[in-house]
Amino acid sequence: MSDALVVPASIVGLAEGRPRVFACSWTDGGLDGVWVHLAGELDLASVPQLMRTLRAPQLQARLIVLDLRELASIDSYGVRAIVNASIDARRAGRQLVLLRGTPNVDRMFTLTGSSEGLEIGDVATTVEAPLHSVNPR
Repeated sequence: MSDALVVPASIVGLAEGRPRVFACSWTDGGLDGVWVHLAGELDLASVPQLMRTLRAPQLQARLIVLDLRELASIDSYGVRAIVNASIDARRAGRQLVLLRGTPNVDRMFTLTGSSEGLEIGDVATTVEAPLHSVNPR
């Protein structure tokens, strides 16, 4: 038996050829808007990072665009966190809009019956602006 470390495919994301570690970054969208970019896996382990990011003072804009296009996967905890963030935003007089993710990500919102309560859209172009890495601790 080898002593070599074997990383499970679920962590490495071999099918995509890239790690599935959750990453969250944001861009100031100007005019009281912010663009939050998610990548990797949004699951039970990464939901707290997303929630800390969305509660950050600099992200309390009237419009929050949550970009799911590079999210490799999402579980029911991730869906619930986004639904709750949308509800919280509405209560605070703000708007949370999702940019549609991959078919697998989009399917989770449909399967959980959550897509009806969310504003989900597509975008043809991306905003080119410097990203601010967010790594709240």
